[in-house]
Amino acid sequence: MKTYTTVILAALVGAGIGGLAVQGLHAQTKLPTAYYIAEIDVTNEDVYNKQWMPKVDETVKAAGGVYLVRSTSVERIEGAAPKRLLISKWDDIDKLTAWRESQAYMKTLPLLDKAAKSVRSYAVEGLN
Repeated sequence: MKTYTTVILAALVGAGIGGLAVQGLHAQTKLPTAYYIAEIDVTNEDVYNKQWMPKVDETVKAAGGVYLVRSTSVERIEGAAPKRLLISKWDDIDKLTAWRESQAYMKTLPLLDKAAKSVRSYAVEGLN
């Protein structure tokens, strides 16, 4: 009977350790941080600043994004500098993509079309 109890306890301890190991392994496979980068050529500052930005800000915050850069002060080093640069940070590419494909974000696009002549945007993953 003593051997049987020892075997059962060893099995339970092993299962517990295995469960912790799986959780640790899962935590190590976290997706890299993602960044959304947009180069925007604004033609209507009023629509951009007073209409589009407040609405898109709401969608970014609601979806978990954080702005790192929103600037018209872009110093050219090589090539042509964009007139305005926007960079936001996301937990991972899946969250960034979900935001870009959300109805809330899509509803802001007609205002962006009125505010800007051109927009070039990119989604990139960080090195972590």
